[in-house]
Amino acid sequence: MCPRTKDTCSSGADDYNRPHPARLFGVALDVSDDPFSLQLKLASMWARQHGQRLHEDPYEAILEQLMVGRGRIEPAGRFPLPSWMGPMPQPADRLLVTQERMQKFLDDDGPFKLANEIRHFVANEILPELPVMVGVDHSATGGVVSALSEALGPENLTVLVLDQHFDALPLSVRMESVLGKASVHPTGAKNLFHGPSGNDRYCCGNFWAYLIDKGLVLPKRLLFIGVADYPAEETAPEWETFRDAYLAFEEQGCSFFPLREFQGPYEEGLERFLSEKVTTPYVYVSLDLDVGAYRCVHAARYMDRPGIEGKALHHIAHSIARTCRSRRFRIAGLDVMEFNMHLLGITMKDGVEDTTVRVACDFIRALTVG
Repeated sequence: MCPRTKDTCSSGADDYNRPHPARLFGVALDVSDDPFSLQLKLASMWARQHGQRLHEDPYEAILEQLMVGRGRIEPAGRFPLPSWMGPMPQPADRLLVTQERMQKFLDDDGPFKLANEIRHFVANEILPELPVMVGVDHSATGGVVSALSEALGPENLTVLVLDQHFDALPLSVRMESVLGKASVHPTGAKNLFHGPSGNDRYCCGNFWAYLIDKGLVLPKRLLFIGVADYPAEETAPEWETFRDAYLAFEEQGCSFFPLREFQGPYEEGLERFLSEKVTTPYVYVSLDLDVGAYRCVHAARYMDRPGIEGKALHHIAHSIARTCRSRRFRIAGLDVMEFNMHLLGITMKDGVEDTTVRVACDFIRALTVG
């Protein structure tokens, strides 16, 4: 096995040419400064203080239902974070859960620094085993992808992202449209996105641009499935900046299979998309749970509009796994991110029960078994 340090792992991809067990770990970063999010945290602290049993983070919820320690998936524990940074803080942290503290963490480049720590953690504690991360803030994915890119070489790694949002746009561009003149998204849907109100520092809304800029991900190796914000051919004048910024990434080489493609028969188009675009020996798969919002997922953080059906998500996972088994490429790692712990397992007024944990477990199993 390759020594688990960046400096001595010059043999790189050779260690990935034989099967390795998957290592499941959790990163429960949740430092949104949104007032509603903070209210939910305070409510959860009150509930825990009064004896209510709540899942602490995605790792605990997934570990409880996912078959681990029996073959392909092994538990690797939680990436260490202070309680106040997580979705379910300890009651003793009540005075730390404030909008000011969250904003300071963001202003101090906290997500970027944390992603760098995750990069070291994955390089030193997980690789060459298969990293499987479950968590909240999607920016943590940057740390895992960076570690894999350094180990395998960016030219050898395709990153396949399932997400309703293209998390590469400068926040100033995205928020100018959201908070400014525009009230209707260029896709035609009413815009309900509420993102961070800060600047363009590294965060969950722009981290792919950082990875591209640093050469850790090549644009032609970055594929997005299910994006709802892909602009239409004709947009209102107030959305031109958004559209131009978005399509500039496509001109660089990023590829998109938008949400609108799932409104009709999509199977052949998706298979063709994957066949044409995945040409590297290794693939990393990142699932933002909002891609299935209101269809098969009711516990994601940013649920702007309905996403793809559970059947489609199941089909995507098994298509990737099937292609992998044909030895066209190997899965180098995966993650499932943007859990909303406060809504996990809820039952709606119409009797529909949230199945987010089951969806996440099925997705992980499909890409790690066999």
